[in-house]
Amino acid sequence: MGTRSTIGIKSEDGTIKAIYCHWDGYPEGVGSILAEYYNSKDKAEELINLGGFSSLYETLEETKAGAYGTESDKARTFTNEKDWFENFNAGEEFFYLFTEGEGFRYSQGENWFFIKTENKVA
Repeated sequence: MGTRSTIGIKSEDGTIKAIYCHWDGYPEGVGSILAEYYNSKDKAEELINLGGFSSLYETLEETKAGAYGTESDKARTFTNEKDWFENFNAGEEFFYLFTEGEGFRYSQGENWFFIKTENKVA
């Protein structure tokens, strides 16, 4: 059974653009890959623009190979964090959010935690 997650990026206006990831959504899986390989605004945007995928890998090319590619799996936009939490509805267990200047952090619904990594925000 997959540990489902959603990955989002917060815009300057506070809206969140988010996608779905099916496998390994826990912080030691998706979280560590996001912090290590996608922890810049450009990389996070490129990832979100792929749309939903089954597994997150260290490169966009590998991740893209598992992208679902359907209209319903394209990134969705939410007005704020509360809207995202309440309305993503994919059975996700973890939420990952990139905010410029902070990098990625994660939540299971209420509190946010920064992903432990030796790398700084790019």
